[in-house]
Parts: sequence; structure tokens; C-alpha cells
Amino acid sequence: MPINEVNVIRSCGVCGTEIETVTIKKDNMMLTTEELVWCPNCQADRPEVRDVAGRLDAIKQEQRSYPKAVAAKPFSDQPPGSSRG
Repeated sequence: MPINEVNVIRSCGVCGTEIETVTIKKDNMMLTTEELVWCPNCQADRPEVRDVAGRLDAIKQEQRSYPKAVAAKPFSDQPPGSSRG
């Protein structure tokens, strides 16, 4: 059965405080907005940021699965610091 609803997190665009999480239909989902929202942390109306719940955690988990970077080694037939021309 396909998933028709997603959780969207509404947060403050200045301090990042999570204001609420709402469940909406995918067809009605709109993440871009110019609306202001009351931030209890800033005690003021601030720009609203919307994001799909769990997206940042999924990105972090995927990045942890990447192979570790390994430093390159110079070619054995070439002394360090020399260049071919």
C-alpha cells in the first residue's frame, strides 16, 4: 500500500526551534513558504521553515555509510616532490 501522507516539521527560520509537526497528504504538500510563524524561543514572528520529518537523519545515516577517505600515496618510481614534465 503506498504512503499517501507525510509528516512535515514547521520550525523557526532564525533559531531553528521546532514549532510543530503536522501530517499532510503528499498531494497537498508545500515546503516553500513566505509565512511568518510565532516562535516561542525568539518571542517574535519569524520566517517559517518546513521540512519532511526524518529527512536530515536519513541524510546523516547515508553519509555515515560512505567509505572512509584514504590519503593518496605518491608513485613508487617517483621521488616525493618531483614532477613529471
